Amino acid sequence: MKIKLVYSKHSAHERCGVAYFSAELAKQIGAKHINSFHGFRACDELYINMDIFELDELEVSSLLNFIESSATKKTILLMHDYRFSYLEDQLMKASDLVINLSSEPAIKNVAEGKMINLFTPSSIELPLLRFQKKNERPLSLSFGFFSPRKKSFRMYISFYEYMIRKYPEWFHIITVSTHTGGDGKDEQFLSRYLNSNSILVLEFLPNQLLSELISVADLGVNFYPTGIMINNAAPMSFFSQGKTVITTYGELTPQVYKKFTLDGTKLQDLQLSDTTKLKALGKQAKDYYWKNLSWDVFISKMYSHLTKITA
Repeated sequence: MKIKLVYSKHSAHERCGVAYFSAELAKQIGAKHINSFHGFRACDELYINMDIFELDELEVSSLLNFIESSATKKTILLMHDYRFSYLEDQLMKASDLVINLSSEPAIKNVAEGKMINLFTPSSIELPLLRFQKKNERPLSLSFGFFSPRKKSFRMYISFYEYMIRKYPEWFHIITVSTHTGGDGKDEQFLSRYLNSNSILVLEFLPNQLLSELISVADLGVNFYPTGIMINNAAPMSFFSQGKTVITTYGELTPQVYKKFTLDGTKLQDLQLSDTTKLKALGKQAKDYYWKNLSWDVFISKMYSHLTKITA
């Protein structure tokens, strides 16, 4: 029986999206999700989820030593982001396959010949309870890390201020964190700043409950300073359940996304009173997700490329 390890610095119980992705990947391929190498001498496949902001130099060196000691037969490095660091480059050179999840073209210069561009599927499972709304008020839902320090924070504030003014019939749920709760300061700040009975600000919701809320939402809200990309997990959660999102576009945004999402920079041009169009866009998003962005597609492409490279 093959020994497969999926490494990330944090566990899925901690405040880290990379760890959530790692745990789901491990489940999908029948691997063990680990945060250290204690108790392991060797493995057939090692998957390293790279987050250079979280790992210090000693931890990266430890990963390199484990790979270069021939303890692993195949090493697959998943690049969620690329920070143009020497340590990242060394790990890419030592790995058998580099999965570029960030769409960053510069990775190819380091990992040419053993790189594949892939995407980040949804890490939130489909709903079990399937909540039902008791009224007809349209609902928007947003989750992630909300902080005044984030570049996209101003866009969120502008969106909710506009919606309160132009579409008072809408209700909005903002979950400040999708992982373990923090100190509550961001939640308190948002509640005080927006100060509306139409907005519910929560500090933390587990994945299971988020999934149920997505099932009754009419619109997902996900803004990014460089535009939506294929490694943004939150929109994938909406797409998988047939929901469209209002977002931002950038240089690395897939053109096909623009067919089933809304442009958040053009609020004045959008008609959000009638949710019929939102449902139609959501159906397109769902069809595209399950044909092109699901875990089954991800794993099939990953193993196909790995087999080709290591043949």
